[in-house]
Amino acid sequence: MFYGHSVCSEMRDSYVVGVDAGGTNTRATVMTVDGVVTGRGRGPGANPNSSADPAGALTTALRDALGDLDPLRVVSGVFGIAGAGAAGRLKAVAAATTAWQALAIPGQPEVVTDIAVAFAAASPAPAGLVVFAGTGAGAAVIDDGTIVRRADGYGWLVGDDGSGVWIGIEGVRAALRTYDGRGAPTVLAETVPRLMLGEVADPLLAEIDLKALTTGTGDASAATMTSGSALPQAILKEVYGGPPAALGCVAPLVSAAAVNGDEVARRIVAEATDWLLADVDALRPALDEVIRTVEDRAPGVVVAGSLLESGPVADNVRAGLVERFGVEPSVSRDGALGAARLALRRAGVTARE
Repeated sequence: MFYGHSVCSEMRDSYVVGVDAGGTNTRATVMTVDGVVTGRGRGPGANPNSSADPAGALTTALRDALGDLDPLRVVSGVFGIAGAGAAGRLKAVAAATTAWQALAIPGQPEVVTDIAVAFAAASPAPAGLVVFAGTGAGAAVIDDGTIVRRADGYGWLVGDDGSGVWIGIEGVRAALRTYDGRGAPTVLAETVPRLMLGEVADPLLAEIDLKALTTGTGDASAATMTSGSALPQAILKEVYGGPPAALGCVAPLVSAAAVNGDEVARRIVAEATDWLLADVDALRPALDEVIRTVEDRAPGVVVAGSLLESGPVADNVRAGLVERFGVEPSVSRDGALGAARLALRRAGVTARE
């Protein structure tokens, strides 16, 4: 994709900035108005609902991306921030403004949700659907960078069904249920503590019948334990001692176990898929309405987030989208690039098709 047919001569030495700030990390991209990326930066997560210092995280990524470039030559900026919906918008705007001013960039950045920039990163279409599943999860109908309607994305405590954190929590729950005899045998009973506890897990696992817990071929009665036993308590200490987003690290274990035929893991993956596709189905009326206003352009269908890049959930969700829309969804891998493309539009620079 090339940019520049509407670029004024006085803008040719100018830049735009795009920022994609999630719950886990923040990425920033600086791009010339001709569409050439000149800088990239990273920082910690900047979701205002979970980050201890969202402004600091945004400043770190933005400073890293600008490097030695003159901030006075920045003519537009778009920040896509997780948690920047109505509930967290004031905090998100304040954090973005603080970062912008800390680097002496003129003007003000535009703040949108990370969902909007994820769509722009993968589709040139002005409108369409994006399904996202990483730290958070949900779906949204997008029209010119604006969310028309969304489903879920409510955060780990009351929503984000099907997300990496949701899958991680379900994986930990499955292991705990197996320990006290409430759940079926699963390999997660071994892999979860090894991941969460490291070497500490070895002596704790040595005291139980792993075959009974992971394959059901040992002495189940001897393998089960009370919730007060050392292994469950060690896991609980890790769960409640860290941020909820950290439980997303268990999701790859669940995915791997599902691929290898573990029935408990396969059920978790299937439920995650069902939740994500339920989000899509809930948005179909809104998507149909938006499509009617977009003449001679097919809507974009995009998937975003680490969980939908590869693996069993990604495969299942993509298959579900193909079944519903008849097209293979585009994969969004660089939200900061999408934010920079939106910044180009806001600066009056259009894409040459």
